[in-house]
Amino acid sequence: MEQPQHVVRQGPRTWVVVALTLAAVLVVALSFVGGLVTGIAIGGSGTAAPAPVPDGDPGGDPGGGSGGDAGGGSGTDGSIDPCVVGTWRTVEQTESADTEQGRVTISGVTRTLEFAEDGTETVTYDGTPATVTTDAGAGEAVFEGTVVYRASTAGSTMSFELVSVDGTLTVSAGDGEPETQELQPGTGDVSYTCSEDRLTQESPGFRSVLERVP
Repeated sequence: MEQPQHVVRQGPRTWVVVALTLAAVLVVALSFVGGLVTGIAIGGSGTAAPAPVPDGDPGGDPGGGSGGDAGGGSGTDGSIDPCVVGTWRTVEQTESADTEQGRVTISGVTRTLEFAEDGTETVTYDGTPATVTTDAGAGEAVFEGTVVYRASTAGSTMSFELVSVDGTLTVSAGDGEPETQELQPGTGDVSYTCSEDRLTQESPGFRSVLERVP
């Protein structure tokens, strides 16, 4: 998969794709609707270029997520907490980031997480619309497809290595034409808690609550 020339550098947030490429796409869509001027261009492929960088970004490598490259997590021993093994479904999720266009918040992303005993994690997005809000207005984001990781845990930290991606993100706002791009997941660490029927994942600006699927 060809990578765009300018790639967003995310801070320490989850591997959910949102933050800044989405911000650029949505703000442009809203600018077309509201007559605002943002100075960001959308190419024919639906890719925003260049995308803004979040305030306080600690750095990252092109094509990857926060705190590591597209194929590297935080360097744990590769083990996975037995508690998380199984299938989980999102019941609550929000993520926010500050960008050059203002604050962007996405909520209502629906996904199913399947953790195998060997640490393979399969994340499936079912196309349920999520809500995106910016200083310019609101819009909708639809995540569809599958992302596969190698997940590992150490203490209360969960880390991820990106294995494969097959999916799209479509953003729409008002009467503007929807913009679609390939999913570009990050690999940032999250803190987590796990019980028999509840899994939480958090990092600055991000929180996800999941329930175990029987």
